[in-house]
Parts: sequence; C-alpha cells; structure tokens
Amino acid sequence: MLIKMRSVILAAAAAGLLLTNAAPVRAFSDLTDAKQAEIVQSLQDKGLIQGVTTNKFAPNNKLTNAQAVQLIVNAIDLDSVKKKNNAPAWYASVPANAWYASTLKTALERGVTIDGDWNAGGNPTREQFAKLLYLGLLQKGNYAKVTKYATIADAKQIASKNRMAIEYLLLTKIASLDKNKKFRPTAAITRIEAAEMIYGAERMVNKSYASSGKGTVTYKVENVDPKYNKVTLTRSNLPGTGYGLKINKVEFVSDTDAVITYTLTSPAASGTSYPASDYIFVPVVYDITVKENG
Repeated sequence: MLIKMRSVILAAAAAGLLLTNAAPVRAFSDLTDAKQAEIVQSLQDKGLIQGVTTNKFAPNNKLTNAQAVQLIVNAIDLDSVKKKNNAPAWYASVPANAWYASTLKTALERGVTIDGDWNAGGNPTREQFAKLLYLGLLQKGNYAKVTKYATIADAKQIASKNRMAIEYLLLTKIASLDKNKKFRPTAAITRIEAAEMIYGAERMVNKSYASSGKGTVTYKVENVDPKYNKVTLTRSNLPGTGYGLKINKVEFVSDTDAVITYTLTSPAASGTSYPASDYIFVPVVYDITVKENG
C-alpha cells in the first residue's frame, strides 16, 4: 500500500501555503462548529496552519502527503539528528528545492517512515496519517502504552501495521471515533480532521501558554501512563531570585474539562520561596485549561 504526500497543511492556493504567508489570523466563515473553530484558531495562533483565503478554511478539503509531513514535523517540533536512518530509494528523486524537502528530510531522519513510494501531491488516508503522527510522537518521549484495544466498529478495515498507531491515538485522546464507533481508516483525511489530531498531539508534547499579566507561565502536558497526564507549569522571565509559582488546585468542571489554577509567588519575608515550576497529575480523559488564581 502506497502512502503519498503533498504541501503544507491547509494550503492557500496552489502548492499549499499553510505555514507561510496565507490568511491573517481571523475567524473562518466555513467553520460553523464552535469547537473546530477554536482548534483552528489555536493552531493558527501558533503559526501551524492557515486558511486557503482570508475567510475560508476549506475544512473538508483533502490533506496532501507533503502537507501531512510538514504539519507533523512542525507541530510536535521534530528536529534533525546526526545519526540518520537510511533514506528510502525514492528520496533521491525529491527536488532539493521543494518547499517540503527540509521537513521530509527531518521526518525520515527521525524514523517517521513513509510506506511505499513518495507522491507529494497524493492524499493520505486517516490510518496513514495516524501512523505518521504516531511515529513522530514516539520520537518525543515515552508516552502511554496500549494495553487494551478499543472497540472499533470498522477495525477489520485497518491494516495490521497501522492498528497500534490508531489505538495509541485513541488512548491519548488525540483521535476519536465517530458516533457509530468507526475510525474510517481508508478515507482520505481532511484538513479539519488533521487539525483536530494535530491539536491534541501538539498539546501533549509542546508547551502551551497560560495567560498572565504579571509573568510568563507555560504548561506542558505529558502522558505518563494509560490513566494519567502530568501537567507541569513553569514561570519564566522572573523579576528576581525567590520568585516562582505554586499550583492551587485542579477543578473538574465537566466530564471532559479540567481547570488548573496557580498563584504567582514572591519572596516571603521569612525567606520562604517557591520553585519556578510545579506539577500535578490529571486523568487523561480531561482537556486541560490553566489560569491564574485571582
């Protein structure tokens, strides 16, 4: 089975300018689902995706192979390594000046292997994209291990070599099944479906910013076992020695959302001070929001 790939995720016009000079940050008129709009806005704010025009995102357009590689490498921040994996034979025919050449090289070096031949403009299926994303995530850390398979109505359609990747993404809430418990593995992945998976993956491996008028606070969500994520808050740009932060509490505001509140601390007269980082464990089923206690 061939995997074929093309331009930057959410291309504007021809080859696919998703990560470059496309539409400015704004709401897209063709994103009517509030959650999807929020996801796209978050990724756009981080410079990971763009619209095809100033007011259109084209959520149902098919992603391309090159876009998929570019998106995965940039979203989970893969970098090149000195010890390289052997490049497949087809890599020799990839133009050195292709817009996706650099990220494709990084992906292959980091073990994000492409099955079959390369076609930058082809459209990856949902299971092929899941496999690439899974391989990329494995380069970032020792995350949850799949100990029990999910109930997937169309599991028989999933290629055996891709099953672990899909189970992993389901376990970590990066991917989800539809209302009929189907993954639709052989369907071409759309721009919005890719954005939804990347949103979860990026949140798991990269730092996200928590708003604060008094200091810069970032948080990182790391999956440490099948049941819990470790959420670490870190304060930077400290005004001096003894400044830090402390986590106050985690509040489970719904069945799927948790809010972690923190307090920025200053040196106490007694000499007591808090470190610049603090962490707490939260069940994997919860999406995390971080805010300053105030």
